[in-house]
Amino acid sequence: MNLFIPNRSTYMPTFVPRSIIFVVILVLSSFIAIAVASAEALINPESISLPKGYKIEAVVKNLSVPTTAIFDNEDLLVAESGFANTAAPRIVRISSKGEVSIVASEGLRGPVTGLLMFENKLYVSHRGKVSIVGNDGKLQDIVTGLPSEGDHQNNNIVKGPDGKIYMGQGTTTNSGVVGIDNFANDWLQDSPKAHDVPCVDITLQGINYETENPLTKEDDMVTTGAYKAFGIPSEALETIKGNEKCSGSILRFNPDGTGLEMYAWGMRNPYGLEFDSNGHLWSTFHGADVRGSRDIFDDPDYLVEVKKDAWYGWPDYFDGESVEAGRFNALGEPAPQTLWTKHPPLTEAYLTIDPHEAANGLDFSPGGKFGYKGDAFVAMFGTFTPITTGINIKPVGFRVARVNLKNREVVDFASNKVIGPSYLNRQGGFNRPSDVVFGPDDSLYVVDWGAAVATEKGIELVPGTGLVWRIYKDDQKALRPNGAIAVPVKAEPKDERRTLIRNVAESYKMLSSQIFLLVVLPIIAILVTLYFFKKAIPPVVKEIKHETKVVKKIVKKNVKKARSKRK
Repeated sequence: MNLFIPNRSTYMPTFVPRSIIFVVILVLSSFIAIAVASAEALINPESISLPKGYKIEAVVKNLSVPTTAIFDNEDLLVAESGFANTAAPRIVRISSKGEVSIVASEGLRGPVTGLLMFENKLYVSHRGKVSIVGNDGKLQDIVTGLPSEGDHQNNNIVKGPDGKIYMGQGTTTNSGVVGIDNFANDWLQDSPKAHDVPCVDITLQGINYETENPLTKEDDMVTTGAYKAFGIPSEALETIKGNEKCSGSILRFNPDGTGLEMYAWGMRNPYGLEFDSNGHLWSTFHGADVRGSRDIFDDPDYLVEVKKDAWYGWPDYFDGESVEAGRFNALGEPAPQTLWTKHPPLTEAYLTIDPHEAANGLDFSPGGKFGYKGDAFVAMFGTFTPITTGINIKPVGFRVARVNLKNREVVDFASNKVIGPSYLNRQGGFNRPSDVVFGPDDSLYVVDWGAAVATEKGIELVPGTGLVWRIYKDDQKALRPNGAIAVPVKAEPKDERRTLIRNVAESYKMLSSQIFLLVVLPIIAILVTLYFFKKAIPPVVKEIKHETKVVKKIVKKNVKKARSKRK
């Protein structure tokens, strides 16, 4: 008999007790005004904290949602991702003299997430493909058909000591099941047949999930199984065939695109990828989110030393434990169950990082003037409440971390003095660090994604707010003493841009986490103290459950609203 989880129509988990929600309402309008006013990037290096002996400067500005960068000799190549159709995807070259030119744009499928110079050829990883960029800017596709139409995509690419190219491939979904969150994330309606693909044959438990169906005009429900397209249930003991073009994996192939094979798997979204000086491959990947049909709570981010044929746990093991361990249960949601009947041996991560820091690109210090030889530097993109976390009163990320691989210690290296992204705190520091790369001048370059704002459509990205920062020793000269090089902005028309999340209600919830931190947190502490004195814990739990139902109704309302537009 098939198993199913009923009435899973929520996108996000529980909200907050009504006893404090009025405070959020009072300050929400002013806070939204601050966020919307942050569309123009501020630049203030003094707002970023650094170790003694280091300085930071902005060297490139006006980029649109940049994701990654590499060096071609002394020239810097930056990928403008084209994420959410904010601006046309491009590869931009900034010469050592500060001259700006466009290397490629036509034919790129956003998001562009990886660049590689290999044997005097420029390789680009973009949605569903890896291509070689010709001298004329035209693309030659060498790998196609990758499972990249969902939440995540094919990511960074690096050259290995064996002469092959290695690439991270993200998963289609949060935790193995296509759900209503993928409609809210704005891809289910375009790719209704997309689903995760295993690297080897797997056998399913037959667990299915019932949700609202936002793809039809009718007010109906659908049942969806793991590794299935939306609305298609799975069968108990059903075998899903593996494929080398698989979700949540590290793939490798020859420089001409032949010989594609799975190298390792079980990583939800392996974004950062790099070989160290000893030829060992390392990857960062993001833990699962509190969203969708199968919520996973408190899953950390990871840094792993990638071993051939190793399996790192996704979608059934997190932080070294089965998903059925109680620690991963989200409040007010069904406890997650394992999707497979059997699992390969688990390879544990080298270390874990705070949940939802979003550990992105990484690079290893070559030493020299910069110091810290052999340490890993990781761009921490930062929490994106509530898209990944639900309610989060402790935002993390928005920094560059240094990882001592000898003692497995993770410490701040560069971080905002005021917590949160610059477009919210208005201090002019980091927005969302997406990648790091060491340059030929022994400096660390940080790619900064840019700003997001709340609009009537939802959460939108802002073209022209991305940056590249340079961190250097204080005995070196500034590279751009007269200000950062400005890249011409090529934004898409506003009505053609897409959202990170579709509806205003969810936008309010995203901003609410910042309100918690800045305004409501002290009030919460007082209220909690009063509750304890009054022995009112049961009523609080009851209130939280009530607000969960309220959030579900909001989501259902938005689904019906989407249906009505199709009529």
